[in-house]
Amino acid sequence: MSLIRNAADLSPLKSRSRRVLAIFPHPDDESYGPAGTLYRIGRDPDAATAVFIMTRGEASSMGPQKGLTPDGVAKLRRERLGEVDRLLGLDALLIGEFVDSGMAHQKLTEMKAAVAACLDGLQPQVVIVHDARGVNAHPDHIATHWAVRAALAEREGIRLAMLAYPQEMADAIKPRLIFPTPEKDVDCLIHLDAAETDAKQACLDVHEAIVTHRDDPDDDRFYRPPVERFSFLREQFDPPTDDLFEGLLGPA
Repeated sequence: MSLIRNAADLSPLKSRSRRVLAIFPHPDDESYGPAGTLYRIGRDPDAATAVFIMTRGEASSMGPQKGLTPDGVAKLRRERLGEVDRLLGLDALLIGEFVDSGMAHQKLTEMKAAVAACLDGLQPQVVIVHDARGVNAHPDHIATHWAVRAALAEREGIRLAMLAYPQEMADAIKPRLIFPTPEKDVDCLIHLDAAETDAKQACLDVHEAIVTHRDDPDDDRFYRPPVERFSFLREQFDPPTDDLFEGLLGPA
């Protein structure tokens, strides 16, 4: 299925036993965040992985850097998302039309409706988003989080899994800002294997990301350990689970 235009076209995936939907505002958020986890889940033929990117990413700083217009940036970032789609083996990729770096001024009802259409189309058991602080206080990240929360408030049985970053990562990228999540609030730890780590790194490379997933002494970007962390809304797993679907699917 891959790139689709209408959230209703997600409905053929409802028959899969495990369904996850990642919702982010910008192209590359999916790669900085849960790319390795999406790759893992996507290798199960009875699972469905879908990503909804709510903007075209046209406000990226790559515009001035590459001499591109906003439409040119959006075109390039769409092409990059297409490559990430291929690398991760996604079942569905949707790209919205909300204004990049303008989502804080968008009506919540409009963003909520777009999210709700995806939720009703796929009926996922798990939705992945940024946390309420937007990871780095980006207004688009925060607006997307609350649009998802608003849509989920009217639906039951869907787990909200928020990206969680460790203190050592926050320290490593200073003066850039990332809000770490206390270890006590981490409910799921996904330790990526070699194939998952390689897939995540390949996605980061597609986006020319500022981080690396490998411990390469010749690379001047910081090392990100091959672990993806999630905090669940109003749920607590102590010790953390290694399965986003833990407790949701009933007996095998």
